[in-house]
Amino acid sequence: MSDQVDNQFLGSLKEDGLEEFLLRGQRQICRLFQELISNHSLISVHLLPGGLSFLSTIVTLSDDEEWIFIDTSPNETIHRRCLQTERLLCVTQLNKVRIQFRLQNIMEVSLEGNLTLAAPIPEEVLRLQRRDAFRLQVPLSHDLKCILPLRESEHDHQNGDPQKKGIEAPVIDISAGGLSLEVPSNKTAPIVGDQINGCYLKLPGNLIPVNLEIRNHGRRILGNGKEVLRLGCSFISLPVQNANQIQRYIYQIERETRT
Repeated sequence: MSDQVDNQFLGSLKEDGLEEFLLRGQRQICRLFQELISNHSLISVHLLPGGLSFLSTIVTLSDDEEWIFIDTSPNETIHRRCLQTERLLCVTQLNKVRIQFRLQNIMEVSLEGNLTLAAPIPEEVLRLQRRDAFRLQVPLSHDLKCILPLRESEHDHQNGDPQKKGIEAPVIDISAGGLSLEVPSNKTAPIVGDQINGCYLKLPGNLIPVNLEIRNHGRRILGNGKEVLRLGCSFISLPVQNANQIQRYIYQIERETRT
């Protein structure tokens, strides 16, 4: 995570069509935070700038609902950096809904003998409620591809460019959580739960590394009589910045198809 990611995603909501997913209003935001507390939701906290991160939870809100208190990192160095950083980017999920918000003016507060981080309640929270699970059918004109790594016996000993060291599989549909792709039917059918690491998703002008887990598969006959193997995959531990790039691609294609 980097300051550039923060600027690209949270700093450009209007341009990326995400402004409609912003939750505003103290009462609504505090109600959402109370749900996160009740569900003991884990929060990935990223220090911006700096790139450090740690896992946390929301401990409580102040009685006047003006302040939020979160668990600090057990690492003393990260704790000190939290007090010096400009802001914290917090990322979590609630009922499979992606939630992001920023905390600023971080303070150290002891609650019932436990050290916590306190910050004013943010003015807005990004809640990707609907399209986080939305699966986009990729238009044929986009020719979106995912590069799968070759097995050792298939390597052509070309080095450098990852595009030259794998099989380009057409992506049929894509969401923030995964994708479906097609590979030649002569490939051995994988087992559900198998992982394919070291893949690359070829977004327009961008090559994104992804790791995949097979969730389902089946064979399909194309119009020309050729048989292909369709794989339904989920992303594994996809970094926030990569997930954001995929989400922006989905919104871009949606805008194009609506015009």
